[in-house]
Amino acid sequence: MEIRQIVRDIKQGKIAPVYVFYGTEQYIVDETVRLIEERVLDEASRDFNYSVYDLCETPVQTVLQDAETFPFMGEKRVVRASHALFLTGSKLPAGAPEHDMDVLSTYVGNPPDYSVLILEVAQDKLDERKKVVKALKKDSVMVECAPLKEAALADWVVRQAKRYRVGMDAVAAELLIAMSGAHLRQLDKEIEKMAVYVGEGEEITEHIVETLATRELEHDIFRLIDKIARLQIEEAMRMYYDLQRLNTGSSETRGEGEPLKILTLLARQFRILLQIKTLQPRGYSQQQMASLLGIHPYVAKLASEQAHAFSEQALKRIIHRLAEEDIRIKTGQVDKVLALELFILGLKDIMHTS
Repeated sequence: MEIRQIVRDIKQGKIAPVYVFYGTEQYIVDETVRLIEERVLDEASRDFNYSVYDLCETPVQTVLQDAETFPFMGEKRVVRASHALFLTGSKLPAGAPEHDMDVLSTYVGNPPDYSVLILEVAQDKLDERKKVVKALKKDSVMVECAPLKEAALADWVVRQAKRYRVGMDAVAAELLIAMSGAHLRQLDKEIEKMAVYVGEGEEITEHIVETLATRELEHDIFRLIDKIARLQIEEAMRMYYDLQRLNTGSSETRGEGEPLKILTLLARQFRILLQIKTLQPRGYSQQQMASLLGIHPYVAKLASEQAHAFSEQALKRIIHRLAEEDIRIKTGQVDKVLALELFILGLKDIMHTS
């Protein structure tokens, strides 16, 4: 069942006795669980009827005993348990308790109507070969909480803006994603901030996003590489100096422009470009490349566009040069600020060396 249908059901009061949330987008988990709590619990009895467990510390049978306990001063109770690694192929950490899967399977087959059991695991997939997973698929609501894909992410930003009673078009949404990253919690904070600024009924424009959005350093690295790809070396140098000025800002931003951090991010991004350059001819989709490289699909899209500007050999030379500069900086052979300046100034020659 899709998450939007699950949310609609919850809002209509159709609450299942058992939910399994799996995936790495924690914002979706937290927001959906919050909706369940709002529909099931009242404030007067919440403290008595809401429990949270970590299954790396507490055996599942203890959690189920709590779920089978009648609610106190209320109609229902909610029992939330994280790190349900026993539902995946991952190994349990050292010191984890023994979990009785037969007890869980029995519970799922006949759960009490006065409890809502929520199991969570931040893994992309469950091990569907396991008996308990089969039982949960049959008798619970399985909620996949994966990072949103490119188009869905922009649509989500637009819908989230409407929740704050402001307008926002797809172009402004994509700009916000590019500037602030693809994590829903961060995007929600940015939208809320801009909604307060423009006021109810107004529009969050591209100009507002450019002015107010919190930029990730990775976004500036993307922009820097774009300048490099176009051999706009003077503009690339100006951007580098702008990043350096972040180093003299407040205590919250100080260090963001640290040359070694910039060098590390440049090397990481060029490695991604090289990997994409080798995967594209083999027919991999952006979604598949994102999964293989451990990056968000939107980042994979931007990287795919950038990769066209570089030959495979040029990318290898750039990565090698960055590794050399890293060694020279760390061994005291060259000043870290000067090293990156010389790297950027020498890129034209690096890219066109035969």
